[in-house]
Amino acid sequence: MRYSREHKAQNHKNILSVAARSFREHGGDSSGIGMVMKQVGLTKGGFYRHFESKEDLFVEAVARAFDEMGSGMLEVAKSAPEGQALRAIIEHYLSPRHANSPGMGCVISALGPELARKPLSVRRRIEVSREAYRERVLPFVPGKTREDKLAKFRLLFASMAGVLTAARMTLSPLKREQMLMEARSFFIKCFAEG
Repeated sequence: MRYSREHKAQNHKNILSVAARSFREHGGDSSGIGMVMKQVGLTKGGFYRHFESKEDLFVEAVARAFDEMGSGMLEVAKSAPEGQALRAIIEHYLSPRHANSPGMGCVISALGPELARKPLSVRRRIEVSREAYRERVLPFVPGKTREDKLAKFRLLFASMAGVLTAARMTLSPLKREQMLMEARSFFIKCFAEG
């Protein structure tokens, strides 16, 4: 049975959506093609109509995750009171809700070590998505020059990803919330207060 281009495009979009969430929740190496395809309601054999390899799916799913993350951060920033965009981004990023939702959250905190172990060819392809995400958020980072903004972005977002990862590892909900609260206070004071 032949399907329309629109049907195939919708299936492709659904596969990416499920994979982006599954990879962040379980890791790319743990989320098999069969599991992703089953969640979408398609057969494993149909996978190769959409992707040449699991590596291609991984790269596209990570790109999708960065795009979702960027859209979420823009929404948070734009709904913040004037002059409070970065503060709102920090509060959102280091919230218990974000910490408790790895499948919908930051791809760096969920997959960072795994991304670092991927072959250089994969990391280069992912870097494009990471840079696009950075460019979407960069306008909300303070600094007099682009280089100053980039330096602050690198430090702030890498540090927040580390805190989020550590918070997710913390078993006690009370200690997790305390860690997130202390980090929010610190990063707001260092980066978001005039």
